[in-house]
Amino acid sequence: MSEPLPRQASRLAGYPASFYLALLANLFFFGSFQWSYVTLPGFIQSLGGDATHIGLAFGLSTLSAVLVRPAVAPFIDRWGRRVALAVGAALFALEPVLYTLTSTVWPFLAVRLLRGLALAAFTTAYTALAADLAPEGRRGEAIGLSGVTNNLGMLFMPALGAAVLAWSNYDVHFWTSAAVAVLSLLCVLPLREPARAPAAALRVSKVARSEPGFWQVARRKPVWLASLGGTGLAVAYGAALSFMAPLAEARGLAAAGGYFTAFALAMMAAQAAAGWLSDRVGRRAVALPGLAAAVLAGLGLGLAHSDLALLASGAGLGLSWGLVRAGLDTAVVDAVPNAARASALGVLYTCFDAGVGLGSFGLGLAAEAWGYGAAFYAAAAWATLAFAAYLLLGAGDTEIH
Repeated sequence: MSEPLPRQASRLAGYPASFYLALLANLFFFGSFQWSYVTLPGFIQSLGGDATHIGLAFGLSTLSAVLVRPAVAPFIDRWGRRVALAVGAALFALEPVLYTLTSTVWPFLAVRLLRGLALAAFTTAYTALAADLAPEGRRGEAIGLSGVTNNLGMLFMPALGAAVLAWSNYDVHFWTSAAVAVLSLLCVLPLREPARAPAAALRVSKVARSEPGFWQVARRKPVWLASLGGTGLAVAYGAALSFMAPLAEARGLAAAGGYFTAFALAMMAAQAAAGWLSDRVGRRAVALPGLAAAVLAGLGLGLAHSDLALLASGAGLGLSWGLVRAGLDTAVVDAVPNAARASALGVLYTCFDAGVGLGSFGLGLAAEAWGYGAAFYAAAAWATLAFAAYLLLGAGDTEIH
């Protein structure tokens, strides 16, 4: 008789090959995204931009995602996940190539609009596919594991991108980022998704009609409440994305690259465990501590005047990300039929994108007027409100598992 598999290997053995291809595609997709985390503010400044333009660069990409995701998500439910994954990866490969053709800040900002479309298509389809491929009773675990590769590249991609730039120039830096996105596309092409309901069945389903599906699922309390709560993390994340590196430079801190490493390590540990835990103790029990951590992470970054404090804040934001995304992503998937999963995730991610945009562009105005620390204090204040709303408005709700 063969010996039993170790516990972790046994848990992973139930997933099909396409689940692992999707994980790998996601790793390269976000690796291309993370490649320029540290270097992009400097590139914008080299084009003549200031703190407002830095915030606008991140804000425009999320704004375009906010605008297109309500239209894109229902089509992912209707046409499948693989096509949307391929479109998102291809656009991510094109975008940094176009950066090399810009010489002033405004054409660069126009190119950033492509990023929102790519993010809307890829991320919505990816999480929906992870839920589709989940073994019975392990949906939270599958979504938690799928989220680990969102930030696995954070361990080395920002530092590697900065090293390539130091060794060469911005053109080589951005062409390499494009090559990483091409690897994502190559992983998407051979994957297979589970059979879905016939198109005729989707047309008669009340929550899966192509055009109104997004807005119908948005009215379900578990969906809109999770979406509101998630903005607490989103605003803090958007602020860190845009203003952590300039704040570190202004305060003479050397750990800007390490911030994202601390974020990634904490995020991966939290999300891998939180998905599994949410299958056992519930989605809210996982998400609420994560929302509280977003408050502390925002305050910590505003108060950071040492490298250690900067790294601790990065770890706190990573912990928040892992807990919140594992809990809330699964909660909205639980709340709708299979044929409307992308639409429900589209609502959640639209609100998340809006929060990132607010944290980037909206708080960029505060940073320009009162300094970078003010942006993080404002982010912490919003995270506090989002935590309170999710705690109080969701009290007594029965979760679906």
